Amino acid sequence: MWYFARLKKFMEPFSMGMILFGIFSLCQPFTFFLYHYGFAFLGIGAGLYILFSHIPSLEELEERKGA
Repeated sequence: MWYFARLKKFMEPFSMGMILFGIFSLCQPFTFFLYHYGFAFLGIGAGLYILFSHIPSLEELEERKGA
C-alpha cells in the first residue's frame, strides 16, 4: 500500500493539470484537434483524481502503523 501512497504524491497534481488542460482545450478557439480531445483529457484527469484521492497519504499510513 505504501507504493500507491508514494504514487499519490505525484499523480494528484498531474491529474489536476490534466483537468485544467481539458478545460482549456474545450474553451480555446485555435484548433479543432485540442477541442476534439479536450473532453477525453477532462474525463481521464477527473477519473485519476477521484481514484488517487481515495488512497491514504504516507503520513496517514505511518500514523496507522504507529498506533
